[in-house]
Amino acid sequence: MARQDRAERTRRALLRAASDEFAEKGYAGASLARISTAAEVTIGALTFHFASKAALADAVRDSGCALTRSALASLMAVSRRTGASGRGELRRVVTFTRTLARLLEEEPAVRAAARLAWDFPADGNTWYAMWLPSLGDLVEQARPDFAGWTTAEAVTATAVSVVTGAEFAARAGAPRGATSGLSPWDHVDRVWGLVLGARPPLALGGDENPVGAGTL
Repeated sequence: MARQDRAERTRRALLRAASDEFAEKGYAGASLARISTAAEVTIGALTFHFASKAALADAVRDSGCALTRSALASLMAVSRRTGASGRGELRRVVTFTRTLARLLEEEPAVRAAARLAWDFPADGNTWYAMWLPSLGDLVEQARPDFAGWTTAEAVTATAVSVVTGAEFAARAGAPRGATSGLSPWDHVDRVWGLVLGARPPLALGGDENPVGAGTL
């Protein structure tokens, strides 16, 4: 049992170190030597747990996707219970992107999973591909909010662009509350504020509290 516990601790340490490395350097720039040093294990121990750099990247991606899936589950559960309830549903689209921004800001594995999606765009099993169907469901339910104003395709494109910008802010390393740059959270709020600031739907309805402090 002690050996199993030690092995699990080593694996977690390697995943944490690899998450930081892949998030910062991308797949091509990531170094197994740096990862093993950061995790305080030998290269032999690294390759015992992960036979290759690709296997380690897959494990990091899976970890980031699992964290994201778990964080979005409650939001989507509320959406499925209420169904398309009319005006106010656009708020959940905004909350969805805020949740992703929070994860990008706080979770290295999520930042790494997002970065790896750009490194392997032809791979259908990416971080972006994982949550896009859920976003589409929320946008479809929000149609009454933007009918006559814009289209579902435009709302979806805006949401994806917001998250992509949040990922860039996370990759750039802008600290929370920085005046010289935008954190992922700042980016999401400012872009949605610009897009929806003069539009009434965001202020109508919505039965969940936005993640974090403040509202648009």
